[in-house]
Amino acid sequence: MEQKKEYGFIGKHYRMKQAFGQEELHEREAVCTREDPPACMASCPLHMDMRAVCAHVAKGDFKKAAGVIRTVTPFLHLLSKNCSRTCVAACKLSELGDGICLPALVRACALYGGSGAVSRFMLPRKSQKAAVFGDDLFALACCWELGKKGYEIFWYTTCSSMQEVLAAWGLSGEETASDLTAFDGLRITRKQQEALLREMLEDVLQEADAGCVSPALGWTKLPEGIYAAEKKEKAEQLLAEAKYAASLAERQIQGVHGAFQREKKESRLYVTMDHVEGSAALTDVGHVTKESAQAEAARCIQCQCVECIKGCVYLQHYKRNPRAGIREIYNNMSIVMGNHMANGMINACDECGQCKAACPNGFDYPDVCRIAKHTMVETGKMPGSAHEFALLDAQFSNGEAYLAKPEPGYESCRYLFFPGCQATAVSPDTVEAAYADLRARLDGGVGLMLGCCGAVAKWAAREDLFRGAMEQIHAQWEQMGRPQVICACPTCKQVFDKHAGFSAVGIWEILLETGVKPVSDGTVSVHDACGARGDAKMQADVRAFVEALGCRIEKMAYEGDLAPCCGFGGLVKYTNPEVAGKKARFAADRAEGKLLTYCMACRDQFSRAGVDTCHILELAYGVEPQPVPDLSARRANRLKLKQKLLEELWKEGFEMETMLPVVYADGVMEQMEERMILKSDVDAVLKAYEASKEAVFDEEQGWFVTCHRLDNVTFWVKFTREDDQYTVRGAYSHRMTVE
Repeated sequence: MEQKKEYGFIGKHYRMKQAFGQEELHEREAVCTREDPPACMASCPLHMDMRAVCAHVAKGDFKKAAGVIRTVTPFLHLLSKNCSRTCVAACKLSELGDGICLPALVRACALYGGSGAVSRFMLPRKSQKAAVFGDDLFALACCWELGKKGYEIFWYTTCSSMQEVLAAWGLSGEETASDLTAFDGLRITRKQQEALLREMLEDVLQEADAGCVSPALGWTKLPEGIYAAEKKEKAEQLLAEAKYAASLAERQIQGVHGAFQREKKESRLYVTMDHVEGSAALTDVGHVTKESAQAEAARCIQCQCVECIKGCVYLQHYKRNPRAGIREIYNNMSIVMGNHMANGMINACDECGQCKAACPNGFDYPDVCRIAKHTMVETGKMPGSAHEFALLDAQFSNGEAYLAKPEPGYESCRYLFFPGCQATAVSPDTVEAAYADLRARLDGGVGLMLGCCGAVAKWAAREDLFRGAMEQIHAQWEQMGRPQVICACPTCKQVFDKHAGFSAVGIWEILLETGVKPVSDGTVSVHDACGARGDAKMQADVRAFVEALGCRIEKMAYEGDLAPCCGFGGLVKYTNPEVAGKKARFAADRAEGKLLTYCMACRDQFSRAGVDTCHILELAYGVEPQPVPDLSARRANRLKLKQKLLEELWKEGFEMETMLPVVYADGVMEQMEERMILKSDVDAVLKAYEASKEAVFDEEQGWFVTCHRLDNVTFWVKFTREDDQYTVRGAYSHRMTVE
């Protein structure tokens, strides 16, 4: 099989791998700082997860909190008395007041959760041996670091016991015993010496594969395989240096070559302090109680970056952060060879760019979804049914409902009004009023084009259909004399500016220039459409237009570039109605009063969410917002508008297809809306029935069931008939062929 065969198995696999490689994945992941350590953890030499410690202590679970510390070091009691508090100064709360007194929490963990043996599960047992030289905490820590990995350890020391090392740090016998339970089961042989001499190293290397030397001994020019570290004085620094030296020794044992950098954690974590107030820290560390420790831990704000999630219903719904999301999408494209479980998640992203605008580093999650969608569509991994209805609707807009004409009396025009497919579907009266107003205001002729700008095809990753829409629009634009395009939709304007070969202006700009009459004195909120993201001028012009209408604008959360999507963008309305509904409610709930939009799709979505809303042009022209049109009514609105304009302005006839007389039983229209079945689909099925007389009678229900295939979908209709009138009792569809 040739690799160039795009839709063969090899072709699909190759395209998936090449579309999004691991290197690019890692580069994109690195932009997100969500998994970066908080400042307290990054500043700690041991990089201890004090955020988790605070969470457990706040709940009163000191044992779990102690367990978090002991995953990093066994010397819990030692740290509880000797921590140097570098994390306190780094705490974000120190910007407003006192940082969390983390040493007090470590002390509380030792007092109330540090008793008992340290549990160990399935200790490995390896054949290699390691030698450790030293009498101090560094040497003891090296013994633990290498011993827990399963190596046999020879500890060369002048100390009589491990207890002697810990006692020097002020630990009691009970505290020493508790910390040393972590050494139970480790194969550590103490080889007591009268003195530790550098000359011993050569002989020791005869029986050990690698080793560590305490920097306190001052030995230099160590032989290969023997490692020391920087000389430190503070407990946590000594333990960190021991961890580093032990890592070098283990690499030697395992035969790993090449440079090895010590672990350095820097926090890029972006943490906003909005709604956070400063407070005083616990001061009596020596007499910390359970209650005082819990209160102190409860002050922790659990630093994390959630800028992209706060205003994005999509990320909230899927319980993902962008870093985890793109990893799942990568696996979906490049690894999974069966069912692609992330298809739904990919299609539910509206590609609005809000998360990118909110991210302090500009993490572009929508771009990943866009790449994935295009790749999977091209290679046949994205079912065509996902976007079929929306694409057919766009095809209808640029086919049967399409209209492109210069203003009556003109062969070419200075302007061209493009209201957009959603405006003609949702509020055709507004389109008619706006076109009449533009003709009255502007000289040189104002042409009209009713159709889809191609955004639907772009969202569906159908570049072939998008190019077709662009060619159709561009050809008509050329024929009208390359007029200035006036859009009533920010998405249309965005598409034209980027892809059409000409720029467009918003109708609000034209109206502002030619004069706006006040029509209201109310207070409103303004929702910024996704098509206006990154366009500060459009956002400002719309607000100027709303104020010119006489409205007072009330601010609300997530405005401008941070405005959430209404749920229509990216065709989420069709691919995932549940998420689309959540998006609409979230976006609409930001406003306490009337919500104005300048995108008719947003207006439609907010109306469906039950919000007091209208489009800025509906307000300007006094058009009373109509009830939310269903899918069939949206198509009918486009055709009726085309028919009316042709008859009244251009004096041309336009015949709309006559449908059979049909009545729909209670609940059937809602059922059809949910299943995306149009009245025209039902009409086609019933007309096919009249031609064939083929139907099955359901004796139990008392109705007939018939079917008919339209394109690649078979529609089924349940009906009764009386006096030449059909009553539809139900409808459903399948992607199947009935033979």
